[in-house]
Amino acid sequence: MSRLDVLVIECNHLASLTVNSVKANMPSWSFKVVPYEGGFIQTALKNTTGITLVVKSGVILDVRDGDLPHMELLSKYDICLGRSGVFSDHPKHSNAYRLMGSDIGIKHLDLSVFIINPALWSAIPASDAGVLKTAKRLRMPRHMNHKSDMLIKDSLSGKIAMDYGMLAEKASVFNYVDVFEKGSANGNEMFAYALEKALPFADDLPSVKKLAKQTLVRAAKLRVALAKTLLEDARNEH
Repeated sequence: MSRLDVLVIECNHLASLTVNSVKANMPSWSFKVVPYEGGFIQTALKNTTGITLVVKSGVILDVRDGDLPHMELLSKYDICLGRSGVFSDHPKHSNAYRLMGSDIGIKHLDLSVFIINPALWSAIPASDAGVLKTAKRLRMPRHMNHKSDMLIKDSLSGKIAMDYGMLAEKASVFNYVDVFEKGSANGNEMFAYALEKALPFADDLPSVKKLAKQTLVRAAKLRVALAKTLLEDARNEH
């Protein structure tokens, strides 16, 4: 399995979730925790020299063989990352961000999880603002980063929340930092987010552990069962 160094940028109290998940799920991977220094890209370039998986503290990792783009491909790009809005390119739901008063659009990119290639950066930017406009970007595989989104809580139906939640069974990055910081989740959020993934790693974070247990009891078993059923049906069709 190809491996990258992991750089955890600490900007909240949830770093142990990330560290514990790497130790348990990816024990042969090297990682380092560093403080946030005014920009995610700036912090990354100051603290690594090789192609590196960079994550915001609180992101849970379970990267397996085949999840990452090949090193040969990564070496050709400045950075690999995904969009900020889960539904920003959705034909039916992309307009909902504007209706919610947000400017999130298809061009807004997510710096909470990215893969950076320092060899292709000629200078360390002073901030993240505008720097990605000129960077050569590789799109992160959509299945890789399963993340929270502002539309899930109140703007989309329970069915859409569940449909999105089932995609977590294929994910390798569980990016629910804002939910864990908030300390609560409604029904839609529990169906949409695999918050129970935090349970093995949250012994020192009682509010996170409580939320993860609530999700396990109320939504996770149904979400996982439905995902397995759909997967088995797809296999049977072939």
